[in-house]
Amino acid sequence: MNTYAALMSAAALVAADIPITRDNVKPGWVALGIVAGLGVALFFLMRSFIKHSKRANQPWEGEDS
Repeated sequence: MNTYAALMSAAALVAADIPITRDNVKPGWVALGIVAGLGVALFFLMRSFIKHSKRANQPWEGEDS
């Protein structure tokens, strides 16, 4: 029962805040940093993928060319 009461009080606090509208919502620097970080991670992932795929195309030792 305590969990239910805690969730209800948290819901009441959230509902009492300023309502979300187009006028008070804007993109932030944190979101831009996350997107930029994902772009950098994708760059290094693709670079590693290209390196490994070039290595996989080479014939193995003892394999006919």
